[in-house]
Amino acid sequence: MIRFALVVASTLGFFLTAAIGNLMVPLLRALSRPHQEGQKEPVQPSPGWSPQEHGVPTLGGLCFMTGTLAAVGMGWTVVCLLQPELLGDGSQMTTRLLLMLGGAFAFGAVGLADDLARLRPPQILGLRTGTRLALELAAAVGVVLALYTSECLPTGWAWPGLGYLELGAGAGPVWAALLVALAESARCLNGPDGVCSGAAFVAMLGLMSTMTLLGYFPLAVLPAALAGALMAFLLWNFPPARLLPGMTGCLFLAGGVGCVPLAIGRPALILALGLPFFAAGALELAQTLWRRLAHKALFPVWPLERWLERRGLRPETVFCLFCGLAVCGLVLAMQLARLG
Repeated sequence: MIRFALVVASTLGFFLTAAIGNLMVPLLRALSRPHQEGQKEPVQPSPGWSPQEHGVPTLGGLCFMTGTLAAVGMGWTVVCLLQPELLGDGSQMTTRLLLMLGGAFAFGAVGLADDLARLRPPQILGLRTGTRLALELAAAVGVVLALYTSECLPTGWAWPGLGYLELGAGAGPVWAALLVALAESARCLNGPDGVCSGAAFVAMLGLMSTMTLLGYFPLAVLPAALAGALMAFLLWNFPPARLLPGMTGCLFLAGGVGCVPLAIGRPALILALGLPFFAAGALELAQTLWRRLAHKALFPVWPLERWLERRGLRPETVFCLFCGLAVCGLVLAMQLARLG
């Protein structure tokens, strides 16, 4: 019967995001117009920015964030009606669900601050790096502290062949650093190719599968709702994109991919399901370090999607490439769930 709740959550996520998108796209386009008119000359590209997507409205993450929140609320209501014992069981199902949602929205709020800063012509590159990292770190520390006070914080992680690696007091800083690294990596995929939404959609399918194997099937209402919402959002975000998730959407998705595994005590799943994000982040780091050390760019065109397109790949092919990488992460996550 819980499967019915997942169907309700994913269906509501799809239709609510589609409806909210139809209402918000004109508003988001109007919000981005003053920024476009105020920019007279091109600026130095930042991660996720390119002239090709100039003029495409951003802040689209607000669409699937709102749709997901409403769908999760309805889906969890159905779950509790079907299994009332979940409200007071020892596994803290409701607490874990709130921690997942709170963590995702905390990172989404950091992304929203970055996007709002970009709407002001003097700050079209968004928040300063130090300010952004400080806010992401604050969100990560908040998530870790909330998990700790709720007695849901994992103190280690299980790896095939190595057993359970206990981190003790070092677990909190490691999880916070991992969340910040995932958020920074997700920022690199805010392009018009739909790769961030597509990769996150596959990751949500992976979370639904692994949570079933690990005994957290009722909590799968969150990835189910978000998967449905992302499917609707891809109607606008699939290349050629008519709406971008913005840093709001990218960091919200990073928060979801990072906080859900932590809340169920399986942090190793972050590395598997976040594989496309970490790959893009690693290449961005290599580009930055090479530029500073060798005083030239490792990749002549950046961000990564633009470089791949300059190499002859179509945007649709780039989308499929990242989704294929996400599927590899999904398979790895399934193996970790079975062995762990």
